[in-house]
Amino acid sequence: MTNRIFVFSGHLGEDRFGHALAEAYGEAARQAGAEVRVMRLSAMTFESALLSGDFKGNQELEPDVAAFQENLKWCSHWTPVYPLWWGGMPGQMKSLLDRALLPGVAFKMVEGEELPVKLFKGRSARVIITSDTAAHYYDELYDCAHDKIMGRQILDFIGFEEHSFKMFSPMYLASEDERASWIAEITELGKQDAVARQDVLAVA
Repeated sequence: MTNRIFVFSGHLGEDRFGHALAEAYGEAARQAGAEVRVMRLSAMTFESALLSGDFKGNQELEPDVAAFQENLKWCSHWTPVYPLWWGGMPGQMKSLLDRALLPGVAFKMVEGEELPVKLFKGRSARVIITSDTAAHYYDELYDCAHDKIMGRQILDFIGFEEHSFKMFSPMYLASEDERASWIAEITELGKQDAVARQDVLAVA
């Protein structure tokens, strides 16, 4: 079965190194035989707030939010690429998840059950993060805090149970040679994910 990979760049602005990482990964996966779809947060237009304050307002989905939902449904493997801002993803990306990961789309609550049915069950994810925080500080001082939130409270919750995290950092100190090596590394990950079995897609 051909792997269907959804590459999502959560970087804002048009000249960010994260876009280059996402493009290199997606192109490598495509060249290796995967079906690949790509979206950029910076090119999307949508209301960032749940205007009713909850999921019950039946707020109309903008075309970009609907397309994001459709790509998550379509894919077997999701690769979001985004910067770490104040310990988490950019606010606009979090707003997109608030708008898109709706009951009946990403999960389904069942009466009498504490945890929902995971409507994206069976999919995998490889989360690519860029940061100015050195990896050893992120691991030791911050205890990989964002990995826990993204991994357990978002990906696990909706069914992307097989997932891994890769951080490229510190960005502000990276030389051109180091950035080139990161492009080479993510290119190899794209090739690997294109042909991997589903149960090992998210293994780093």
